[in-house]
Amino acid sequence: MSLHLVFSSTGLSACTRRRQRNDKLVLLGNGVYAHQQALDAGVEPADLYLLAADAQARGVSQAAAALAHIDYPTLVELTQQCSPIVSWND
Repeated sequence: MSLHLVFSSTGLSACTRRRQRNDKLVLLGNGVYAHQQALDAGVEPADLYLLAADAQARGVSQAAAALAHIDYPTLVELTQQCSPIVSWND
C-alpha cells in the first residue's frame, strides 16, 4: 500500500489518476483545501487524512470534520507502514 502526500489540488488531480485502491492519502499544506475534491474523486474517507495543523491554519477543520485529522507523530507512523511514499505538488 502506497502513501500519497498531497500538497495541492493540482497534485491531487495527478494523484487520483494514478493511485491504487486502498492507498492512503494525506493532504498537507494547501492540499487540505482539496478534501472535498478527493472525496468526489472516489477516495474512501477511511483512506484520507488531513494534517491537523495545516487544516486548522487554513480554516478547513470544521468543514472536513468527518475526515481523520492527524498530527505529525501519526504522519510518521503512516510513513513507516506504507511503501512507497509519493509526494504530489503542482
